[in-house]
Amino acid sequence: MNEDKQWKEINSKQTLKEGLANYSKDELTEIRKFLNIKNASSLKKAELIDLLDETIPESLQEVCQIWDKERFQLLQTIAKNGGFIPAPELEPEQYSYLRATGFVFTGTNNGKKILAVPTDIIEQIKSLQTNFQVKAAIKRNTEWIQLTHGLLYFYGTLKIYHLAEMLKEYTGESIHIDDYLEVIFDANEYYDELQLGISGLSYWRVEDPESVLREHEMRKDVPYYPFTKKQVLQAAEPGYVEKNQMYKQLVAHILKNYEAGREEVETIVADGVDFIQEGVGPNEVIHYFNDIFEADSKKQLQAMIDKVSRLMNHTRQWDLKGHMPIELSNVDRSILRQLPNYEGHSNPAEAQVKVGRNDPCPCGSGKKYKKCCLNK
Repeated sequence: MNEDKQWKEINSKQTLKEGLANYSKDELTEIRKFLNIKNASSLKKAELIDLLDETIPESLQEVCQIWDKERFQLLQTIAKNGGFIPAPELEPEQYSYLRATGFVFTGTNNGKKILAVPTDIIEQIKSLQTNFQVKAAIKRNTEWIQLTHGLLYFYGTLKIYHLAEMLKEYTGESIHIDDYLEVIFDANEYYDELQLGISGLSYWRVEDPESVLREHEMRKDVPYYPFTKKQVLQAAEPGYVEKNQMYKQLVAHILKNYEAGREEVETIVADGVDFIQEGVGPNEVIHYFNDIFEADSKKQLQAMIDKVSRLMNHTRQWDLKGHMPIELSNVDRSILRQLPNYEGHSNPAEAQVKVGRNDPCPCGSGKKYKKCCLNK
């Protein structure tokens, strides 16, 4: 959506019908599709507004029952604040998602960006906070979403049925696939952390889901690493990176031997962990670090290689079903990373340029890589 449309001047206090009148016919159609309203595509704008004015309050509870804690609390915060709040820091796609519900307005009021809800449904929104059915659904959905994000962070790609089996183990409850997919698909419209495809569900950084599944299949005798529920939930947190001892040693080594600040080094090493987790080869990982921190001598280069080698053998990888190579040394020695003799700068064409988690997309769009060309 055009960002200018998201932030047009609006009244902070307006009814549902008044707010919908500010939407274009195309935007109203998006709301109709979000609410799954059938047989209304031929309606004129005024007729569609009347239909949505009637349908949105009726659909409010149903929509909230597929939401998680974050979205529901945001809605409650707006309602409890008199119906509008300063716009929080969200991605443009998240604002578009909220607008598409029909009951959250975005706009500018007195020069400030705000989120608002219709005055005539404020009390209805607030009443949902004490609705047992809604509270139970939101608790369940939040757990499903977080566990799914965390499991895919560690394993890369999983078939739907396999994810459902794992969720049952962590929650102690059977998973109804249709309900689960409705929650996950809707959540992904807001969070955009997963890829949905014929291979199943994948973490957003997975470039070849089929390859990950093939690697899993090749290691039938290797069980999926048994993460605790706490570990999986931690991995679901935005920007999570597992900072084990080898990670900390590499950060300390760089801070001691190269001119760089801690925040910059932490970001660079975190991106390195991402690349290793993805299965990027040793040469590329060494190129990545040496291109940023150019060694002054072979001794300094070898010291960096040694630290990176340890990090690689102690980083969990998708292809290894969440194991570190070092953990499988007695099960499958073929997967242990063997770093080659590296003599500084070789042919740059041999090393693929990698894009980090917080880097802008190389295409020049100004968007984050994951929001733009990652999977094109």
